[in-house]
Amino acid sequence: MQEAMHYCDILKAYAHYATHCFQIFNKLEDDFYRIPKLQQSLVPMFDKKMKAIRACVGANQTFIRNILDQRAAFMNSDRINYDWVYRQNRRIKPGDMDKVKSTLKQCVRDWSAEGKDERKQCYGPILQELEKLFPNPSTKTKVLVPGSGLARLVWEVASMGFHAQGNEFSYFMLLCSYTILNCTKKPNVHRIFPFVHITRNIHSPKHQLASVRFPDVNPVNLPKDSLSMVAGDFQEIYQDQVEEWDCVASCFFLDTANNVIEYVRLISSLLKIGGYWINFGPLLYHYSGMYDEISIELSWEEIKPCLKHYNLELIREEIRKPATYCMDPNSMMKTEYRCLSFTCRKTAKTPKESPNPRYRRSKPGDPVNPGNTGSAPATGGQQNSNKSGPSRSGSSTHGKRKNGQDGRGPGKLANS
Repeated sequence: MQEAMHYCDILKAYAHYATHCFQIFNKLEDDFYRIPKLQQSLVPMFDKKMKAIRACVGANQTFIRNILDQRAAFMNSDRINYDWVYRQNRRIKPGDMDKVKSTLKQCVRDWSAEGKDERKQCYGPILQELEKLFPNPSTKTKVLVPGSGLARLVWEVASMGFHAQGNEFSYFMLLCSYTILNCTKKPNVHRIFPFVHITRNIHSPKHQLASVRFPDVNPVNLPKDSLSMVAGDFQEIYQDQVEEWDCVASCFFLDTANNVIEYVRLISSLLKIGGYWINFGPLLYHYSGMYDEISIELSWEEIKPCLKHYNLELIREEIRKPATYCMDPNSMMKTEYRCLSFTCRKTAKTPKESPNPRYRRSKPGDPVNPGNTGSAPATGGQQNSNKSGPSRSGSSTHGKRKNGQDGRGPGKLANS
């Protein structure tokens, strides 16, 4: 039931996107009409701009309706009355509305022509390294992409000829990526206005009202059996898949861990001996500053001995040129990361360790005592600007996951 309630919270956030935006813009409009008439007259196009903004929000809601049409694909239990859960008077969290807006910007980053430069910065080094390490790719070569977001990197890996599996924690992302991968049959059929919510650091109203079409490729154009997606918590889903993967490709993922050392250990255990871990991203540490969350925040120099301990030989290391993340290219403010790019090769079996209860995920009903256990709450941990997650149940996008195999249930993933 807790999973169903969380899922319905996300559906409500999507469904109330336009209402939420209109409330915000109504206030901005009211504020404008409180200033002196003379000052209002200095901005003669204000009314026209606000009308255009509302039209853009409506267009975004049209795309969101396409996402909501796929909601049944993630309802994994016939015993739960999702309609009843949805009707419960639960307040929509402001953070959930932010994640809806962030998902729209992720569409630009992952699936539009406008996002090509960002993808080249971040996905380019990973894809180049894959090409170098595996010059003859085949679907027998298994590549795992944890924290896959809207799944463009997974799609790119699959299009190279590998079997690529994406793992994503956020239902906001999963619902959107499912819509793109499974329900989009040709390029540029969707149109959104991803920056319409931004009211600061704008050079011109036309930038706020800019539209983006996507996807820039046909998502169904993939080799057969080359792509799969699994929903849920990375640590819970993959803890038993020892030496099943030829490569792990992580992008903007390493710092989403509560305990970065545990990510290193788990990735090592997943790799076959001789397998590779390719990483690109910063060390932002997304749980930093959260009182009820454990957050192990290490420098790169402190992480390197951990790689060695878990038999991951560092064979490539560099600080890349600055990389951006979901940035409005026309904004007057720009945030850049100097990302860490490295490749490791697994040289021997991963050392066995006893589970440490201080670092386990908490279960529903567990007490939260940051001064002692540091346990994380069972749901809703924020991994990045859009990673408040679903339950940590490990259900795939197709149904329940059993014995390390992908389930096949409602909805077929494109070319999976």
